[in-house]
Amino acid sequence: MAHYFTDNKDLKSDRHEFTYYFGNELFCFTTDNGVFSKENIDYGSYILIKTIYSLNLGSSLLDLGCGYGPIGIILKRFNPSLDIEMVDVNSRATELAVLNNQINSTDIKVHLTDDITKLDHKFDTIVLNPPIRAGKAVMYDLYEKSRDMLNHDGHFYIVIKKSHGAMSSKRKLETLFAEVNIIEKENGYFVIDSFNPAGS
Repeated sequence: MAHYFTDNKDLKSDRHEFTYYFGNELFCFTTDNGVFSKENIDYGSYILIKTIYSLNLGSSLLDLGCGYGPIGIILKRFNPSLDIEMVDVNSRATELAVLNNQINSTDIKVHLTDDITKLDHKFDTIVLNPPIRAGKAVMYDLYEKSRDMLNHDGHFYIVIKKSHGAMSSKRKLETLFAEVNIIEKENGYFVIDSFNPAGS
């Protein structure tokens, strides 16, 4: 079955625009059929942004599975010196991410790829709202590749609903990282921070 974590180029386009406030900042987003949460920013992404936007995110961040770009774009607005890149497997999503980057005047590189290990450098922070419908095998592969693409002391943040397997994801992450902590819980959503401290 097709879902947003695929590249369905044959799906009919029906673009939709909406405005969104985070903090006192106004954002404008264009979305379309075939991308995740096209009507508005989903609650999980909001919780993830709210939890981490004021943290020390290092100097480089990858928004993995960026969709039309809301997480990376909002984080960039509040962290203008942070070098942010966005990646997705869905060509329509990456086209929208490029457009939304322009609309919101954020300087972010966007990549279309199904394998982040093909990128030519690592990151201090990687963020992911996992593609639940794609299944655990796809999600866990993203977790493993994220570990491999982090700099020393880098952090991998995910947001996932308890009812969608937050605890099983936490157990998987504990096989990949030395430190795995739930740093936020809200309305059934968990934000999980995974990292390997220097020397571990």
